[in-house]
Amino acid sequence: MLKPEPARKSLRQRVSDRKRGIRNTVPVSARKKRILKYFYLFLNVCQYLGLAMLLLALGETVRNEYAVQSWDLIIVYCTLFIFGRSGITILNSMESFRK
Repeated sequence: MLKPEPARKSLRQRVSDRKRGIRNTVPVSARKKRILKYFYLFLNVCQYLGLAMLLLALGETVRNEYAVQSWDLIIVYCTLFIFGRSGITILNSMESFRK
């Protein structure tokens, strides 16, 4: 059996809704909400883990009289932080444009 389609609003009603700023939004499925929640969590962990490890590397650099031991690790930590931060920013901007 096919689902009955909801009755379409009249043109006058659609125009008045648009003037008042009311938009028909498609609700987000439960599966997509769950995926986004875990993806936000993953990006937050990446961001804070990169920042914490970068601070530890900075402490090690200060302890060694400002002689950097491993530039590669510092680049990895910066990349981890930037990946998490930019991912969160992109997801937030996509959500704001959806509304």
